[in-house]
Amino acid sequence: MPETSSDKPLFGRLWVLCLIVFIDMVGFGVIIPSQPFWTKSFGATAFEVALVMSVYAGCQFVFAFPLGWLSDRVGRKPILLLSLCGSVVSFTLVGLADSLLMIVLARALGGVMSANIAVAYAYAADVTTGEERAKAMGLLGASIGAGFVLGPFIGGVVAGPDPANPGQIAFFIGAGISALALVAAIPMLKEPESHRSSAETGGFRARLRGFGLALSIPIVLIPIAVAGMAGLAMAGLEATYALWVNAEHGWGARETGLFFGYIGVLLVIVQGGLVGPVTRAIGERGMLYLGLAFVTAGMAVVAVSDTIALVFVNGALIAFGYGFVDPAVSSLISRNTPAGRQGAVMGVLQSVGSLARIVGPAAAGLLFYKLGHNAPYVAGAIVLALALAFAVWRLAGIEMPPSPRARAGPQAEAPAGARTRPR
Repeated sequence: MPETSSDKPLFGRLWVLCLIVFIDMVGFGVIIPSQPFWTKSFGATAFEVALVMSVYAGCQFVFAFPLGWLSDRVGRKPILLLSLCGSVVSFTLVGLADSLLMIVLARALGGVMSANIAVAYAYAADVTTGEERAKAMGLLGASIGAGFVLGPFIGGVVAGPDPANPGQIAFFIGAGISALALVAAIPMLKEPESHRSSAETGGFRARLRGFGLALSIPIVLIPIAVAGMAGLAMAGLEATYALWVNAEHGWGARETGLFFGYIGVLLVIVQGGLVGPVTRAIGERGMLYLGLAFVTAGMAVVAVSDTIALVFVNGALIAFGYGFVDPAVSSLISRNTPAGRQGAVMGVLQSVGSLARIVGPAAAGLLFYKLGHNAPYVAGAIVLALALAFAVWRLAGIEMPPSPRARAGPQAEAPAGARTRPR
């Protein structure tokens, strides 16, 4: 019999998609260190700089649903190719911008095109079976995360030395990297043999059903709420941190990008090597509490980091903290969601994260502009401390179902790598 796509190993079906998504995310990450300074060079306030990120996230959130629906009708590959073309145009327009309005419009276009992540996840669902779908989503998520780790580091390396004006090179490199992903996708990416409808792969109705299910299960709702609060604080930090280190220590895009690379490396170490042992030692709830405590401390330390050494300390605390929080939340939700409904509930988690990336930057930028450059981090530490208190209060006393390993007995111990793979 001829080999079908479902007969191939999982990585054999997804490596092209993962490669393309990775390249695309590297292109996006390259511009992160330079964008705040480039926007500020047109006279933007801290609030307006952060608002550009909210506009981007808002467009990404709004257009994820229609792009997913459209990919059901015309195919995954055409929509992915269209979005890559749009990313090339968006990055190029930012680099050529001669006004703040042009930057806002170009980043709005970039947000629309970045909604292709929903299509990429739908593609992964198309070519996998139910038993392996969670692994496929993890593989795709790891590709996205790796791109975010490498991209800002490259952006810092190529940025100009002037903190006030990093130049446009990062945006043109971002456009070139997205163009590379496009060129690779045209011959290499194959249209799936069959499509699951958007209702199955994270469409609007699936999200509504997921919200209804999440509201009915406290052990699922509580981690989602905690993730939203943590995401709100983290999105605010990401939107304003470059401006903070510039105001406090005179850093520009180059130093900021290299620092983000340092945080990315720590995240890989935490999620790749520490999550498994910590989970076995204290469980998902304990890891969630520990992560929230770390990231709360890191956010608070930002406001008093008057030396470079303290900057690296707060970066390490935040990396270790969020490196624990993210997998703990996902694991708690996955373990406590009924079989067959995990896709819808994880879609809720993605939606809450998207909303946090819309509100968080705008709120942090306003605080930075109105109350001073330490205000977003004081507020962020308060939000994270409340998230920790809420998690301890609400999760204490809730009986957790045994893990699959515990139910199957000690012989079911999985290889360490199966549990410590970065998300």
